[in-house]
Amino acid sequence: MGGLTLLHRGWNTLVAPPQPQPHFQPPTQPAPVTYGGTPAPTGGGGLYGGTPSTGSTASPALFGTLKPPSDPNDFASYLQAQLAGGTLQGNTGIAQADAIPGTRFARVQSPQLWHADVARNYAYQFAAFASGNDALSVGGLQAGAQAFHQMNPESRLFMQVASVFKGNSLNGPGFYDNPGLKNLLLSKGVTDLAALDGVGQTDVQTIGAVAKAIDRGQLNLNDIINSGTIDNLDRYFNVINYVETGRFGLDVAAYDMAPI
Repeated sequence: MGGLTLLHRGWNTLVAPPQPQPHFQPPTQPAPVTYGGTPAPTGGGGLYGGTPSTGSTASPALFGTLKPPSDPNDFASYLQAQLAGGTLQGNTGIAQADAIPGTRFARVQSPQLWHADVARNYAYQFAAFASGNDALSVGGLQAGAQAFHQMNPESRLFMQVASVFKGNSLNGPGFYDNPGLKNLLLSKGVTDLAALDGVGQTDVQTIGAVAKAIDRGQLNLNDIINSGTIDNLDRYFNVINYVETGRFGLDVAAYDMAPI
């Protein structure tokens, strides 16, 4: 299963960039709100400054706990749209028009909030794979949400950053080099996760495996930042800032309060 092409209500499809990885396609109207953010210097110190560290000092208080959707049908609606986009056939589309009618995922009017919910559910899919659950079932997403909150703060931050980074928010999309991430796992001796089906090929499996390695303490975020597998580091640091400062959590909370 790969990434997601996000098509909010009324958005036009654009020509995809020549990327081997699954991609998101940006909307023309309405345009999502973007955030400025100040990227960390690539040559500085600290957790995200470019100098490898031995562990994370990220605080869970900075980016919340990513509560599950308040609409009990949100997971089912998200998965229906994802499956309608051809996930099982290797396609990467997800359109709001394919969501379950009457659900918040089908009805929310704000592209920014819709993006936030897609990112939340995508992060749960990473956690579902990391915990050995089916990322394409409602039960698997529910298990992924539980597993997400049992993982360490750095792995939770990574999954949220990855899910937002792949989307249209903050002048996206962005791309990971999935084969490169598999090679990173192998270089750290994480052969069991690197050998799992889909790792190095598709986003959910690759990001899920990396998140599990971070949770085990076998990788950290600076390993990923310094690995050459991220196509836009300036935007990546903006996404980290968006998540760490709680703005992603605020958008998710606002989505959950939107009328159905």
